[in-house]
Amino acid sequence: MRLILLILLIAIGSCGWLDIAQARPGGGHSSSSSSSSHSSSGSGFSWGSHSGSNTSGFSSGSSNSEEITHPMSSLLALVIVIIIVVAIVIVLKNMSRSQTFVVMPTLENRSRQQLGVAQQLTLLKQSDANFSGILFLDFVHSLYSKFYSYSTHPEFSYLSPFLSVDLQQHFQQNAPWQINEVVINGIKWLEYTKQGTEMESLSVHIDANYTLHLQGKHTRYAVQERWQFLRQQGVLSAEPEKMQTLCCPHCGAPAHFTDAGSCEYCGKQVQKGGMQWYLGKRVVLSTTALSSNELVAYAQEQGTQLSTIKQLDLSEQMQRFQELHAYGDWPAFWQSFETEIVRAYFLTIYQHWSQRNWQAARHLLSDRLYEANVFWQNLYAEHDWYNRLDNLQIERVVLVKIETDKYYEAITVRIFAACNDYTEDAQGKLLGGNKKELRHYSEYWTLVRRAGIVQHSKPYSLSQCPQCGAPADNMGQTAECGYCGSKISTGQFSWVLFLITQDEVYEG
Repeated sequence: MRLILLILLIAIGSCGWLDIAQARPGGGHSSSSSSSSHSSSGSGFSWGSHSGSNTSGFSSGSSNSEEITHPMSSLLALVIVIIIVVAIVIVLKNMSRSQTFVVMPTLENRSRQQLGVAQQLTLLKQSDANFSGILFLDFVHSLYSKFYSYSTHPEFSYLSPFLSVDLQQHFQQNAPWQINEVVINGIKWLEYTKQGTEMESLSVHIDANYTLHLQGKHTRYAVQERWQFLRQQGVLSAEPEKMQTLCCPHCGAPAHFTDAGSCEYCGKQVQKGGMQWYLGKRVVLSTTALSSNELVAYAQEQGTQLSTIKQLDLSEQMQRFQELHAYGDWPAFWQSFETEIVRAYFLTIYQHWSQRNWQAARHLLSDRLYEANVFWQNLYAEHDWYNRLDNLQIERVVLVKIETDKYYEAITVRIFAACNDYTEDAQGKLLGGNKKELRHYSEYWTLVRRAGIVQHSKPYSLSQCPQCGAPADNMGQTAECGYCGSKISTGQFSWVLFLITQDEVYEG
């Protein structure tokens, strides 16, 4: 088989490989630099470039420059062609039997990864009862966005308490370029370790993209990075208000620090890792320049047929959640949650996406999920395109995970759905996808809310502010109700959609 694959690769090596993507918010688009292996992961588009193909033949030249083909050479060429064709048929036949073995981790490997990370985070929570994975991911998202958007600007000094000395000096303020439109597609846990007896480390993998402006040119890049965060052992995580935004851990004021790490408001110096995590090491795994030629290309769904990955102790977590809220009847709670939250959110959010009215779903989305997709909505608006999701139907909802910590509780479900997924311009011209055939897919949705919230006594209304009951038609970019001023996207009053993960990359 290896020999056959080698022959096949040699045969097609000069033909180029098409990187194509799907639509849908939070998952139909991939801007990953490795999009050919998981074309529907993340929250962006897979932009690829193409190279021309070339061929070569067997021939010998004569002195008068006329081309003469030897009979044996022709026979040899024919034999080689037959071998290549047979190899292709065999490989494609084997691939048709199992299309996931090349790029998909086995369920066993994914479960092992889930268990390893879960055990490590449990160890972290034993020493830090305030630790919340949701809040830490918000912190990473905020720091990553500002790390690039502040680069080459004086504001980069504001990040001094959150960066190692080397990274603090990473960018030159007079550099002739700038970065904006930073979009984070996904953040994945990697490992938690203790560094000796004084420091502890928490590492994540970040899949993102951004636009680089240099000498009048604008280039979009997809990047894969590994970030390692450090802090002193024994430190308790800060409360949500100080984790969801970069601020002074002493006074809580916005992050305005000198190069030495002194807060410009309270004057206190922040010791790196003394009260908050800081970025100790950053490794760029890949950087790929992207082209906008493939915005509306569609790829086959990758992981819909994969087995559902459930939390190993899901039944115990269900029992714990039920006891925390004194739910006497779990089926009754689940029926209400599936109908009023999961299904209602799913249909409403995708409806607004299809109408290119992302702002209308603002109060249902976490800050980072909204920001990750608003860029693509603006890009569609720039071209006057619409990603239509017609005949949207939910086939099945499966509970896969429940998490609770001091500040938040999260429920993750796998949603099996289908729709006519296509992209058209303002005149209705089809640009990609299919208006007639249903596209079947599945996604893992994680919904979160603040701990201690009492279940609604009446059906939840998606068209109202969950705090004051006013129409949800006056939500600003920051998801603050224009009537009562409450910030809705933190989950303080109701469930919000925190994360969408594609089935082929979900690990639990």
